[in-house]
Amino acid sequence: MLITIPNTFGDAATNMAIDAALLETLPPATAVFRHYGWTEPALTFGYSQHYREVAAHAPAGITLCRRLSGGGMVDHRNDWTYALVIHRDATCAHSASTELYRQLHTALADALEQQGIKTRLAPCPRQCGALVAKIAGPDQCFVQPVMNDVLHPNGAKIAGAAMKRTRHGLLIQGSIARSMLADNLDQQAFHNAFVTALTAILQMTQEPAQDLRHLFDNTLIQQLKIRFASEAWLHRR
Repeated sequence: MLITIPNTFGDAATNMAIDAALLETLPPATAVFRHYGWTEPALTFGYSQHYREVAAHAPAGITLCRRLSGGGMVDHRNDWTYALVIHRDATCAHSASTELYRQLHTALADALEQQGIKTRLAPCPRQCGALVAKIAGPDQCFVQPVMNDVLHPNGAKIAGAAMKRTRHGLLIQGSIARSMLADNLDQQAFHNAFVTALTAILQMTQEPAQDLRHLFDNTLIQQLKIRFASEAWLHRR
């Protein structure tokens, strides 16, 4: 069962805390999709990245926040951010990460196609035995595409995502570059098409949003917000 949560806005620590809390408290065999915005200029970076390297390459005046998920640096000042949280009991939670990544971005590409936006999925970086050159500095999500990222036909990256598996389930945090989308994009139609395609490709049923209070543990969210905003979490690597 896939539940869509209405769009929300929050600061970096709050957005990361809600995703992490949902991962811990989802009911069995449930998945949640949520799209959210940012109330401050924010850049998130992967759990394993080193703070000093990230800070050295980050724009001035932007809030930095370490994600629970992996991946590289993501500047959220002009993106469409979403999270997919899947309980461990859901069948799709046990799919290989590479397959889930492909399925997720296939659904996203289908939704963009309905808006008249042509895309392609990034190939494996190993072609003819050669590695794609890596830029100096920390990984940056929209600079270094990985396999099955969503690309413009000219090769520019449109969308990427990062994952985290725990004993509770799977968290996928994704970002779509607004600069790569049409100015007249119907965001609600795109959102609906993305969720519908995702539901089908993950072989889940879609449930309308009703009383969602049981999904949110506000005490846990506040505790996690303090953690994500702390210097200890920011500088842990």
